Amino acid sequence: MTPFIAEARAHAAAPAALLEKFLEHMVEHGLTAEGPLAASQVAFPGGKALLRLEDGGIALRIEAESLDLLSDAKASVAGHLEAFAPDEALGIVWAGAGAVQPGSRPHNFRAVRVLRSCDITPRMRRITLRAPDLHRFESRMMHVKILIPGEGSGHGPDGEPLWPRQSPSGQAIFDGCALTRRTYTIRRIDAAAGELDIDFVLHGDASPGSRFALRARPGDWLGLTGPGGGDIPVRGWTMMAGDETALPAIARALEGMAPDARGVAMIEVADAAERQDLAHPPGVSLRWLFRDGAPCGAMLLQAALGQDLPEHDDIAIWAACEAETARSLRTHWGGQDRLRKGRFRAAAYWRRGVAEGSAEDDQD
Repeated sequence: MTPFIAEARAHAAAPAALLEKFLEHMVEHGLTAEGPLAASQVAFPGGKALLRLEDGGIALRIEAESLDLLSDAKASVAGHLEAFAPDEALGIVWAGAGAVQPGSRPHNFRAVRVLRSCDITPRMRRITLRAPDLHRFESRMMHVKILIPGEGSGHGPDGEPLWPRQSPSGQAIFDGCALTRRTYTIRRIDAAAGELDIDFVLHGDASPGSRFALRARPGDWLGLTGPGGGDIPVRGWTMMAGDETALPAIARALEGMAPDARGVAMIEVADAAERQDLAHPPGVSLRWLFRDGAPCGAMLLQAALGQDLPEHDDIAIWAACEAETARSLRTHWGGQDRLRKGRFRAAAYWRRGVAEGSAEDDQD
């Protein structure tokens, strides 16, 4: 198959240092980087990025099997390079296949509408969203950014909000958009039916996501970008741990496991009323931890640290919870000789007292 190709150049004051940071970050997130620094290559799903050092910059070339995968890679490469050089104008403008049309929406964006809602537990509400062309969200990557319209965001004749447009480097531009961005897990997707479920933890008006879920009515607008965030790795023996914010991801992973999978999943929730009936292989034990007033994360941390790991298995460990709990888990697992890098991950899904997207929220 002849690949789709796009090329650009990133102007930088210290291109070698910038490229080194970029490559290290790609490897940390599970991608493969090969070749010397001056002429390196990064493998992306369905394609690759070729990066070559030049005087005053980096020459960029993306090759991919489809325009959608090409756009994903372009956005990832440009977005990370720009993030590592926040005070510089890199001037990345992609030429070739999939060139950005002025004013176009990001390729990974979909405008969806609320179809229905139902309460799974007293503190968990499922919102079913509907839109055509959801096939790109049928992916091993489970997370999406939801774009919640604010007051006065109506734009079209039917009240459709003003959505982001795309920059020449493939990044979303939100100027003039009254949208709040938050990260959520796709709980279920049926692209053929044009439906997608997202489960929201309810805690009043304290957060934009909870506020949206409490007030959502059929026909309400919501924006989606993604997917992203990877998946939960499964190996010979798999351990999953998380609080209610990670419950949708753990539930989806359990449903997708092979019938002979082995391991343990531990989920901390407020009380017994928050327990859900989750399908899981018989070889994977499911442990519910009820806080009943105890501090968030305390029971999860104790259970995860006290879990015995099999001696002779290929192990994968995944956890998602509050930032300080996640940091403690990383420190503990990082000190285990048998858990080499890449065998465990503890992600900060939220930070106590800090809103997602704020300066203090580094997401670890």
